[in-house]
Amino acid sequence: MTNIFSGKTTAKEKVEDDFLAGSGILDTDMYLAKIKTAYIGKAASSEARNVTLLLDINGREYRSQIWVSNRAGEVTYKDKKTGEDKNLPGFNQVNSLCLLVAGQEMGAMDVEELTVKLYDFESKRELPQAVDCFTALHGEDVMVAMQRQTVDKQAKNDATGAYENTGEVRDQNEVVKFFANGPTVTISEVAEFVKSLGGDFDDVINDGDVLKAITRMDADAGAYAEKWLERNKGQTYNKSSGKKAAGSPFSGGSGSSDKPKKSTSLFD
Repeated sequence: MTNIFSGKTTAKEKVEDDFLAGSGILDTDMYLAKIKTAYIGKAASSEARNVTLLLDINGREYRSQIWVSNRAGEVTYKDKKTGEDKNLPGFNQVNSLCLLVAGQEMGAMDVEELTVKLYDFESKRELPQAVDCFTALHGEDVMVAMQRQTVDKQAKNDATGAYENTGEVRDQNEVVKFFANGPTVTISEVAEFVKSLGGDFDDVINDGDVLKAITRMDADAGAYAEKWLERNKGQTYNKSSGKKAAGSPFSGGSGSSDKPKKSTSLFD
C-alpha cells in the first residue's frame, strides 16, 4: 500500500532540535509506552493529515493525535524571519518516532490497511474502521515525555458550527517528546553521536543503521532526558486562555534529504 508521505518535499534539516520547556491524567514525567496502533488520519474539510498513536502506559490506553501536514497536505512551512523551508513540528515529532523505533523516516515506512475500533463522534461510540497503519511500530516500546496541561474546555456553537471556549478548564496529557528505549536518547543526540564518530547522519539513515547507532551509545548518553525531567517533572503547563506567563512548549525540527547513499556503513 502507498505511503501518503513517500516523496513529500521536506526541509533540509534532518533531526528535531531538543528544547527544554518550562480522570486518569498522568503527571508530567517520562513513561515507557508500548505502541498498540499507529495510523494515518485525515481532516474532514482539508488535506491535513495526522498520525494517531494508541499507547499503552502502565496498562492504560492513551491516544495521541499529532498533525503532520497542513491544510494543503504539505509537511513544510516558510519561516517568516529567514524565508527558509522548515518541517512542521508534528512532522518532526512523528519522523523522530519512526527513526528511533523502526530506523526509518516516516516517508519510507510501509503502510498496511487494518481494521481498528475507533471512536465515531456521530454515533458516540467505537466502531470498526479501516485505516492505514505503520505496522512496523506496532508492539514496539518507546519512551515518551508526557506533559500534563491545563486547557480551555470548548463547546460547539450551534449557530456558527465553531468550537468556542466555555470559560471552564480541564487537564489533559500531551506527548511532547519521543526517546529511544535504552539508552533514553533523542534523535538529535543520535545524530550528534554519529557526528562525533566522523560520520554523516544522512548516510546512517540511508544505510539503515540508525538502530545500530543507538545500540552503540552509552547507557548514560541521555543528558537531555535528565535535563527535561529536572525542569518539568510534576509540573502542569497552563495553556488556557486565562493563563499567566508560562514557559514555551517543546518545538523542533527534523526532516528528509535526497543526499546520495554512501556505499560504506559507519556501523558495519
